[in-house]
Amino acid sequence: MLYVVALIIHVIAVIIWIGGVAFVTMITFPMIQRGSSSLEQVMMFQGVEHRFSKIAKAMVILVGLSGLYLINEKGLNVGAWIMIFVWALYASLLFGLEKIIFKKIFTTPAGEELDTKKIFFILQVFHWVILALSFSAVAAGIWTAHY
Repeated sequence: MLYVVALIIHVIAVIIWIGGVAFVTMITFPMIQRGSSSLEQVMMFQGVEHRFSKIAKAMVILVGLSGLYLINEKGLNVGAWIMIFVWALYASLLFGLEKIIFKKIFTTPAGEELDTKKIFFILQVFHWVILALSFSAVAAGIWTAHY
């Protein structure tokens, strides 16, 4: 019974987390890139990122805890290693690395203006890569659960 509860928590948290990443990647970034001014683009990004970051952190914690329990019950396999890799990448981004990256890309030398079109294009490409990795982890989880 506890295994099923952990699995339900795990899957729902993954849906919220990866679904949010998909929404940001496919909907939010294109909207940001259509913004008329750099300030408008940065403000929209910060608003979305600030709100989603809290949700993503909570979901990553739930996925990690429930995943540990599920691995303890079922053991490690190739699919689990893929899921662990993607989880560790997200956890490192959400709990520290993201701030370092954002500080670097949103800081310009004195007197220079931010090229927000370029910055948000790079961020969107990065999100597509992360989303593809996320889908591979979801596929690995489904594969290993059914074979």
